[in-house]
Amino acid sequence: MVKAKESGMTCHHGMCTKCHAGKLLVLGVLVVLNTLWSFVSWGIFVGALLILGGLVKMIKPMCPHCE
Repeated sequence: MVKAKESGMTCHHGMCTKCHAGKLLVLGVLVVLNTLWSFVSWGIFVGALLILGGLVKMIKPMCPHCE
């Protein structure tokens, strides 16, 4: 595993603990919003989240704290 330079936190799949927690927080909010207001079906919602996650990893594979 790669160690973060500034804070010494262990990275998780190219993200420090702070960035990983932020990603999970945003994902949780999106799931709750989709449950409350049902924007799209669950299949489309999960597929869109996977596509967005893949695009983020392609554009910026590591967070700035870990570089």
